Amino acid sequence: MLNIHPWAGRNGKRGQLELVQDIGASVRRQLAGDKAAPKIFRVDSAHGVGKTFIAAGLVNWFFDAFTPSTTISTAPSADQVELLLWKDIKSQRKGKQLPGRVLPGSPRMVKSENHWAIGRTTSDAGGQGTARAQGQHAKYMFFVVDEAEGVPAYQYDAINAMMTGGVVLIWLLIANPMTRTSAFHKLGKQPGVQNYVFSLLDFPNVVEGVDVVPGGTTRTWLDQMIGKHCEPVLQHDEDLLTFEVAWEIQVEGDGAVYPPGTIFAPNAEFQFRALGVAPASNAGDALISTGRFEAAINRPRPEHADFRVAQIGVDCARYGNDAGNVWLYQELTLTREAELRQVDDFRYVEAIRAAALKAIAAGAELISFRIDGTGGYGSGKIDISKADAALLEAATLAGCTLIFHEVQFNRVPHDGERYADLATEMYGEAAEMLKIASVPNPPEHLQTDFTERRAKFVARNEGGNRRIVRRLESKDEFKSRVKPTRSPDDGDGAALALAPEEIFKAVIGEHFGW
Repeated sequence: MLNIHPWAGRNGKRGQLELVQDIGASVRRQLAGDKAAPKIFRVDSAHGVGKTFIAAGLVNWFFDAFTPSTTISTAPSADQVELLLWKDIKSQRKGKQLPGRVLPGSPRMVKSENHWAIGRTTSDAGGQGTARAQGQHAKYMFFVVDEAEGVPAYQYDAINAMMTGGVVLIWLLIANPMTRTSAFHKLGKQPGVQNYVFSLLDFPNVVEGVDVVPGGTTRTWLDQMIGKHCEPVLQHDEDLLTFEVAWEIQVEGDGAVYPPGTIFAPNAEFQFRALGVAPASNAGDALISTGRFEAAINRPRPEHADFRVAQIGVDCARYGNDAGNVWLYQELTLTREAELRQVDDFRYVEAIRAAALKAIAAGAELISFRIDGTGGYGSGKIDISKADAALLEAATLAGCTLIFHEVQFNRVPHDGERYADLATEMYGEAAEMLKIASVPNPPEHLQTDFTERRAKFVARNEGGNRRIVRRLESKDEFKSRVKPTRSPDDGDGAALALAPEEIFKAVIGEHFGW
């Protein structure tokens, strides 16, 4: 009835049509009583692919299909609500003789006092934003967040609080992603969220070279963006989000011509405008790039990895809000086994033992324990672990060797030609391991700890030799930049677990005859 024709994705990717179909499938499953049906649909979108238009169509559909129902749409500003989303909602309904009444001059339409759709923004004045936004509960509810990158976290909390009860609940979020620290980006990492990327590389107008979608971005526009914002490179690099296209690129102005299959490295602007992904712009000043980290969390667990060696990293909390943690790296898979706050050494040993027993059960023949010893906090945990009867008995029965390292982060590195200290070396070597490792379901702060912790080049003079090496910023420097203020505890624990054994001045190959 709306005469809307969603475009299907190309190159095996999902587009508007697949989004609409998936939401429809979720509705059918919810109506059938399936509690596991997905309810949250999140779209990272490039420019000019009709993201707001399809959201408007879905608002109109839900309003007409479910009686009575409540639809709440929002965006960061009143103009974005009224002049973008609701402009499309109203234009799609005009002249269609659809039921309900659209209120003139207002982002609102109603059928009855308990059947309505509304567009609004909220403020967090006085810290009451969540309370102001929440409170609606109905049998059928649809939430739409347009330009979701700029919507504050409290509004996500408010909608989440309303996603309870009811028969059909759908939450749609759409944005041009510009950061990897927003509530919108973090939501995409939560289990059960359905994620879509509307990239121009998979958009019909671009792929087919003709205007399949009226008014959508053209291949010509994309070609010029490639000429302005991308550099040809020799090989693909996941850190740089490289891509290639199947047609010749001719750049206006400088006359450059790139044949089909040329590999391009995009800058930050191209990444969010054309690829529909948040820029991995921190690769230059962080030892671990966003692209590499996200490749690791999306990488499936390996099927035939070597289980014989397990590495356990333990970051020890010192005071206040710091959190200790225990990480296990085995079979090319990194997992956090425990988070510990303000507990004694014996609680740490319980968590260390549990991680070690898990590793032994999986077939570990050697376990390397790397325990944060900076400030003297690790020695007690090591001494108790070495005397732990349950751990020693399990290791003896399995023929598993245990190695303990008390790690001083400010110690001289194994590779003094590249790194200023051991902490920097651990993060640098962790970055190398993330090329092959899988990090399933990482905790909330690990990405920030890894990809936002900066490292700068500094000069070191030893014995008359001057070398340029990388130095990781201190915890205090990190805490001064990252809000809310906290210590990079997960990053330290994970880096301890990931780092190769040789940087701790130990050789394990002889144990296996390597």
